[in-house]
Amino acid sequence: MKASGRMVRSILRYLRERVGDASYEALARELSDGPQKLMASHPSSTDWIPLDDWLPVLELFERRFGDPATWQLLREVTRGTMAVAIAKGWSTFMADITPELMLQRSGTFWSMSYDTGQLVVLARGPRRCRMAIEGWPSPPQPVVAQVAEACVVFLVRLGERGGRVREESVDGRAELEITW
Repeated sequence: MKASGRMVRSILRYLRERVGDASYEALARELSDGPQKLMASHPSSTDWIPLDDWLPVLELFERRFGDPATWQLLREVTRGTMAVAIAKGWSTFMADITPELMLQRSGTFWSMSYDTGQLVVLARGPRRCRMAIEGWPSPPQPVVAQVAEACVVFLVRLGERGGRVREESVDGRAELEITW
């Protein structure tokens, strides 16, 4: 199970800016070899980062600067990094996108971030949909929180200011109820 190097690099850059160089370096020293090396490196956009190295970094930052019960810091970081990605890298694609097209492309967006499982649409209705992470039983909570927050960012980009995502686990599968 791995995460995209591009995503990891963006989040690490945001975290460093958010907490400052001294705090960032001090936290890195608290981690074991793999996560510590990850924080010191600059993953490329073609790298895939093992979740065993990535999750301890997220967990440590959340304990120190966020709220582990809600993943508040990770959600903040996701909003910030997704907003930049949409404005810079995906601006052409996002110019003509609709909620329906976003749902059709959910698998593509998922595969840009994770190499395990897939994001599928379970049900659609007027101004709502239900999605699930399939093929990854009980995905880590940071992954679920990040996907939920990314959905909200996309809705905001589409002009849907009242977009909401509710996360739940159903028989070990992460499901997202999205309304706008």
